[in-house]
Amino acid sequence: MTGTNSIGDTGSFDFEQAQHPRTKAMLRRTFLTAATVGGVSAATLAAPSPASASDGLAVEKPDVLAAKKKTSSGPLEHEVFNVRDFGAVGDGTADDTAAIQQAIDAAQAIGGGTVYLPSGTFKTTSTLLITGNNMSFQGEGASSILACSFAAGDILRVAQATGATANVANGLFYDFAIISTVQKTSGAALALDTIQDFRVINVHAISRIYANNLWDSFTIHNFTFVSLENLKIQAQNRGIALWGETVGADVWITGGTLISFTPIGVQVGGGVGGVYFNDAVFYLNGTNVLIDDTLAGMPNREIVFNEVVLDGSYQHNVEIKENGLYVLTFQNTWFSNSGYGGAGHPDGALLRAHTGSILHPSNVTVSGCKMFNAAGSGIYAESGAWTITGNDISINAQGVNGGYGVLLTGGASQSVISGNSVRTNGIYPELRPVGVGIQIDAGVDNYVITSNLLTSNATAGLVDNGGINKVVDLNLV
Repeated sequence: MTGTNSIGDTGSFDFEQAQHPRTKAMLRRTFLTAATVGGVSAATLAAPSPASASDGLAVEKPDVLAAKKKTSSGPLEHEVFNVRDFGAVGDGTADDTAAIQQAIDAAQAIGGGTVYLPSGTFKTTSTLLITGNNMSFQGEGASSILACSFAAGDILRVAQATGATANVANGLFYDFAIISTVQKTSGAALALDTIQDFRVINVHAISRIYANNLWDSFTIHNFTFVSLENLKIQAQNRGIALWGETVGADVWITGGTLISFTPIGVQVGGGVGGVYFNDAVFYLNGTNVLIDDTLAGMPNREIVFNEVVLDGSYQHNVEIKENGLYVLTFQNTWFSNSGYGGAGHPDGALLRAHTGSILHPSNVTVSGCKMFNAAGSGIYAESGAWTITGNDISINAQGVNGGYGVLLTGGASQSVISGNSVRTNGIYPELRPVGVGIQIDAGVDNYVITSNLLTSNATAGLVDNGGINKVVDLNLV
């Protein structure tokens, strides 16, 4: 099946046939956290626990079957509302929309509670809406399924009630799956709008067994403090879309989250205060992470990648467009296989920063990363002040056009490139016309390039066409 992106051109690719031998190994990454969010106790929110040897991604279940829960915020008696008690059948045929909505409304009527989705396939024919605070929506794992049967619109949505001014606060979504049995044309599996202090844990919004039917998996707009943990995501359009109205929203994407076979894995679309990626896997998306301002019309503030796997993309692994953000850091991150099947530079970079994309005079930091197997370049930067230290940037420029290990051009001045191994670019799978370790173009000034290993590149280890204010020394070419 061919995937297209309604937001930007990420190319066409086959979701069903694309495979990779490292996928299973990547899936066995786990994360343990015991944080408290929004004043709700960690016991209630049930942070993920280490995986078992059999499944690799197990998380501890909260005791949702208990009749009542004590919480540290919200109603004193935290009631459990089983959707079957409101008439839901869960056989995949009966329309369970009204019954589930009645369970939600009953919980909201007492100031909050847990809506419990037992094992079963619960067909929905219109959007389920949550507008109240202190709400939890919990299931029994992948056997608890919300099955959408309508093409347009969100499947499960959290938003302010009509006339409300405060954000919807203190929410938890835990341990269930959302699918669509028809091909969606718009909407998200889970849409969170104008919210604060939310956690989404072990929710699968992925539908390969029903072809690739979901449109967006998760959309999160105008938010404060959201944690996304151990999610499994695949969609026609975007895995996760984030945007805000002020540069003050923070989100964590962590806990073994896997996003695959989606035109845009994550779009950070403007007005987001901070995005913190940790222990997440991106596999063979069109673009793994897109950072721009197209959803909010304003830049993002800061984004941090730590111990993330970015393995395979049909365009760039990470792409930052004009007016994208202020501060960017990558540490201990794995980049590989960008521009899958493409011709190479200027496309298919592992990390691509366009003109005017980095807005703050402080550095973009890339440290301790493995960057290899790009069809184009490892790092291709037209803006930003970069600190690139202690990385292995090798075996890139594999497309017929070749490319660079690191290319700084345009406005990418005041940079430091030190202590990296930048080797064997442009020589695999055969000798390419361009294969340069580090290249500095005219117009770049005030930089330091020292103590790099630049051997065995196809056409040159170091090409320095930059300005006169520089230190270039002790590089082994």
